[in-house]
Amino acid sequence: MSRCFARLALGIVLAVAVLNVPAAVTAPSAEAACRPALKSLTLARSTVAGGTSTTATIRLTCRAPRRVKVQLWASTGIRVPAYVYVAGGRSTRAVTVRTSPTTLRSSGRVKAVYRQVVRRATLVRTVTPCYPTPVPTAVALPAYVHAGQNATGTVTLDCVAKTSLAVSLTSSSSWVAVPRTLTVQAGRRTASFTAVTKAPTVGTLPAFNVTIRVTRNGKSAARTMQVRPEIRPFRAGDRFTVNEPVLTPAGTEEWVRGTLRITLDHPAPPGGLDVKGSLVPEGQTWTEVPIYLDSYPPDSRVTDHLTITTRPASGDGEVLLDEDFTYTVHPAP
Repeated sequence: MSRCFARLALGIVLAVAVLNVPAAVTAPSAEAACRPALKSLTLARSTVAGGTSTTATIRLTCRAPRRVKVQLWASTGIRVPAYVYVAGGRSTRAVTVRTSPTTLRSSGRVKAVYRQVVRRATLVRTVTPCYPTPVPTAVALPAYVHAGQNATGTVTLDCVAKTSLAVSLTSSSSWVAVPRTLTVQAGRRTASFTAVTKAPTVGTLPAFNVTIRVTRNGKSAARTMQVRPEIRPFRAGDRFTVNEPVLTPAGTEEWVRGTLRITLDHPAPPGGLDVKGSLVPEGQTWTEVPIYLDSYPPDSRVTDHLTITTRPASGDGEVLLDEDFTYTVHPAP
């Protein structure tokens, strides 16, 4: 009887001991059961200026039971350690990614490898300011200027010049002159210059575009400006345009009539102009002149004579234009 009781007591003691064993001893933890793999590689910034750095984050699929060695690789101009460790009990690791200065925008990659799993991230390097020395990045000019006027331009460097430096200027038109060189003073990032536009002594220039370019160390920036006809009174050698009039019957003798609109390329001077017997007031550029024809073929061209003279207070005016001109006439619908 006592032997049976002893066996029963021993069984109870063993059962209680098994019930009191911690779960961590009887069953493996989730971390211990996880076999980590390389989940991702991300960059804090995907675009950086050459010569600066950013941070890459390596992420595993779960917390590593012990430290994990991850290999790293990067393109030319980007530097990372050959490898890093993800500490035991962690699933991420931050890595500093450094870049080299550059004069050209370029794109490269950072790569992480663990257990034959590869994760990549793209990193863009932009031009490094002031590398190796400041270079021009912009030219500012007004949208347009009239021939004979000057325009002020501004050159901007990519950073402040430590010492005074010279940049080269060029113009795409012989009608617009700029200085061959421009000096940006030490401690400044910009410098201004004057673009001098010329006007012909006879006649006028049509509107055209000119490109001003600034260059230094193989880097350049440019801006286009429109040059419009000069602002001045009409004078000898200037031109005019005429509309194509519509002629309508004027009476019973087959006369037809119409109106010529004559437009000058420059305004009339003080006192106005006499244009084919009609007045163009001071500062204006056009007038209308009535015409009469006895017969004409439909849509035909007509040759006429035009005289433009000044209108002085007394005496005969100066003849500024005396020539034939041709225009097309159309019948009334």
